[in-house]
Amino acid sequence: MKQELDVNKVTSSQIMISMDSLSKSFGNIKALDNLNLDVKKGELLGVIGPNGAGKTTAIRITCCIMKPDQGDVLVDGYSIHKDPLKIKSLIGYLPEEPNLYERFKARDLLKYFSELYGVPGADINQRVEELLELVGMTHRAEDRINTFSKGLRQRISIARALVHDPEIIIFDEPTMGLDPATSQTIRHFINQLKGDKTIILCTHYMDEADQLCDRVALLDQGRIRDMGTPQDLKSKIHGDLILLVRVTNPLESDQEVISGFRSVENLETEDEQYIISLNSREEISQILNVLGSRALAVNTKEPTLEDVFISTLENRRI
Repeated sequence: MKQELDVNKVTSSQIMISMDSLSKSFGNIKALDNLNLDVKKGELLGVIGPNGAGKTTAIRITCCIMKPDQGDVLVDGYSIHKDPLKIKSLIGYLPEEPNLYERFKARDLLKYFSELYGVPGADINQRVEELLELVGMTHRAEDRINTFSKGLRQRISIARALVHDPEIIIFDEPTMGLDPATSQTIRHFINQLKGDKTIILCTHYMDEADQLCDRVALLDQGRIRDMGTPQDLKSKIHGDLILLVRVTNPLESDQEVISGFRSVENLETEDEQYIISLNSREEISQILNVLGSRALAVNTKEPTLEDVFISTLENRRI
C-alpha cells in the first residue's frame, strides 16, 4: 500500500510516472526501500536528498537501465518489466556524467542520436537546428565535442536528451560543478521546458529546487521522508520569518520573555545566537528591546528548503 501524503494524492489519469514499492540492494546496502512516488503529467518534480539516498538508483530503474529487486514503475501506463523499449522512447535522460562521443562535431552528434531514436529522416535537420538554437550552440555546431568546456558539454547533453522530443525528461544533477553563470543558463533551459514536458530534477542545490520545481520529494535511505510544494515544505519550519540575534551572555530569562510574544512560534539557541521563528514582523522591535545592548548583530531570513532538508534529516536521526 502506498504511503502518500493526502496533499499529494492524484488521480490515475494525472499520473505520468508511478513508482510502486521499489526496492534495490547492492550487497548489504539497501539503496531503495519500498519506494513509492507518483509524478504528475506536466509537472517538474524535484528530488533532493543526501549522497547515497537512492536518487540515481530510482532514476536508472525508471529509465530501464537497471532492474529493481522488487516493485514496478509505470511510465504513462507502461511497465518497466514488460515495455522497456517503449519507455525508453518516452524518456530523455541527462545523467550526472554524460558520456559523449568526443570526436563528433556537435551537429553530427545530434544527427546521430536522432537517427538512433528513430526521428524521421526528413525532420532530422530541422530538429537538430532547433535544438542547437535552444541551447545556444549554433555558433559551435561544427566544433568537436572534445574542444568543449564542461558547461558547453552540458548544453549539448541537454540537446541530445531532447532529440526525439520525449514526453518525459530526467535531469540528474544538471548543474553540478558548473560556474554560477553556466548553472543559471542550464536552469533557464529547464524552465523553458516546464509545463510542456514532465520533468524530474535530482539536485543537491536547494535553491535550484525552490526556484524551478512544482513539488519536491525529500529522499533519504531509499524512502520518501517528506513531499510537497516548496512553499508547503517551508511552511513546516516554524514561522514565516526567522530572526537571528547574536548576543552576549544569553540568559534563560530572555528566552522565557521572548517566547511569550504572540508572534514567536519557536526559539532555539546556537552558541551565542538566538534563532527565533516568527509568524509576523510586528513585535521584532519589542523582542530586541528585551535584549537591549546585549544584542550584537541582528539578521532576518525566510525559511528555505535547506532548513527543511536539515530539519527532516535531524528528526529522522533522533
